[in-house]
Amino acid sequence: MKEKGLCIIKQLAESHSEVLLCRLREICLAVTSEVTSLRSKLSCSAIVTLGELFALLRKDMDSEVDEVAPVLLHMVWNSPEFVQKAACQALAIMVEKVTPARAMTVLMDKGAKSRYIQVRKCAAELLLSLVQRIGVTKLAGTPRAETLAHVAGTLAQDCHQDTRHYGQEMVKMLLNNPKFKKFLEQSLSTHDLEDILARIKKKGMENQKAERPSVKNLVKKRSDGSKKPQATSPSSNRYFCPNLVLFSRVESTSDGRLLHRAKAQVTLPPAVEEMKPLQKLYLLLEAKEFQTRMEGVALLLDLSKTKPQLISTNIVQIFDYFDLRLCDTHKRVRQKALDVLAEIIGLLEDALSPVIIRLVEGITKNLNSKDPGIHAAAVRALEGSIAHLDKVSLMKELSNQWSQLNGEALLAVTECITVLVEWVYARSPEVVERYALPVLWSFLENKVLPVRSASIRTVATRLALALYEVMGTKLKKCAASKPPRVQENLSDILGW
Repeated sequence: MKEKGLCIIKQLAESHSEVLLCRLREICLAVTSEVTSLRSKLSCSAIVTLGELFALLRKDMDSEVDEVAPVLLHMVWNSPEFVQKAACQALAIMVEKVTPARAMTVLMDKGAKSRYIQVRKCAAELLLSLVQRIGVTKLAGTPRAETLAHVAGTLAQDCHQDTRHYGQEMVKMLLNNPKFKKFLEQSLSTHDLEDILARIKKKGMENQKAERPSVKNLVKKRSDGSKKPQATSPSSNRYFCPNLVLFSRVESTSDGRLLHRAKAQVTLPPAVEEMKPLQKLYLLLEAKEFQTRMEGVALLLDLSKTKPQLISTNIVQIFDYFDLRLCDTHKRVRQKALDVLAEIIGLLEDALSPVIIRLVEGITKNLNSKDPGIHAAAVRALEGSIAHLDKVSLMKELSNQWSQLNGEALLAVTECITVLVEWVYARSPEVVERYALPVLWSFLENKVLPVRSASIRTVATRLALALYEVMGTKLKKCAASKPPRVQENLSDILGW
C-alpha cells in the first residue's frame, strides 16, 4: 500500500503538480520517512519518488533540499548496493534541477564533512559538477566562496582515491581565480598546498604519457628476426596487474568478446611478475567477505616483511585500498588493520611519508572507539608513528587533525604533540610555533572543552610546560597578543 501511495505521488507530480505544491513540505516529510524503511524495496521506491519530485518540480523543491539531501546522503553508505545507486542518482537529479546555491551548501555542510568514505566521494563528485557548471568566476563572488575553497582543499587530501581526484580537480579550477587562490593559501598550510599541487602536476604528467605497449606487441617485438617462436608447454594461466591484462593468447571474436587460449606460454617482463602479488593484495582488500579482507591485511604485513621495496614503491596505490580497512564496518577487520599498521610503520618508516596524512587520519578516527581492542590497536599505531615516522611531518598532521577530534582521541593526540615538542623545536622552531601553539591556545581560551575527562587540565598543563621549556619567555610574548582569558589561564598553569 505504501508503494502504491508513492506511485500516486509520482503521477500527481507529473500531471497535477499544483495539488502537491500546496502541501509540499508535508508530502516530502512523508516520503522521506520511508527512505529509511527496513524494507529495502520500499526504501528504494521512496528514493526514486524523491528523484522524480526533484526532476518534475525543479526549483519548487528548493525549500526541501535541507531536509531531503542529508537523508539521501545517509543512504549512500548505510544500505544495500541497489539502494545506494538509487540514492546517488536522486542526488544527481537534485543537483541538476534545484538552485545550484542550495545544492552546493548542503553538499558542503552535510556531504563533504561526513565521516563515511562513500558519502564524501558522492558529495565530491557532485560538487565538482556544480563548480564546472556555475564557473569559478561566478562562484568567487558568492558568500560561500571561502568555505568552498576550504572544502576543496580538504577533499583533495582525502583518504579515498576517487574523492581525492575530485577534490584535486576542484583545486586546479579554483587556483585559476586570484580570490580562490588566496582562500586556499589561507585555509591550507604551505606543506599541504604544495603536496596537492605536486599530486596534480604528477597526474598531469602521467596523463600525457603514452599507453604502455601490450604484451602482444612485446612478444611480437621479441620474436622479430626469429623464424619460429620458442615452443613451451601449454599453460592456462592468466596474469593480471593494474591497467594491464595479460593472457597467454588473446583473440577477439566478431561480437567483441575475448577468447583466452593457452597455446603458448608468454615470458612476462619482471615488472609484471612483481605486480602479481600486489594485484592479489588489492583484490583481497576490497573483497565483500570480511574473512577475505582480513587475509588481505595479513598479506600486506607479509609483503612488507618479504618485499619491503615493492611495498615502498607502490605505497600510495596500496593505501587507496588499505586505508578503507582502517575504517572497516567489521570490527575484527578494523582491529587487524590497525595491528598490521603498527607493525608496518616500524618496517617501512620513512617510506610512509607520502601517505602520512591518510595514516594519521586512519589512526585518530579509531582512538574514540568503544571497542577496547580497536582502541588499544590505534594507541599502538600512534606510538609507533612517534617512534618511527618523521616527527616534523607528524606534528603538522596531528595538529591539523586535532581540531576535528573530541573525547579521548583529543587528549591522546595532545599528549603526542607534547612529546614531539622538544625534538621538533630543536630542528624547526617555526613548526612548533605554527602548529603546537594553536593547540595550547585552544585549550586555554575555552572554559568547557568538548571532552568529558578529568585529565583535561593535566594534558593542557603538560603541553604548556613542554612549550615553556623550549621557548622560555618567548611563550609569554606570544601569549601577549591573545585574549585576557588565555593569558590568565597560562599564568595560572605556569605559576607566573
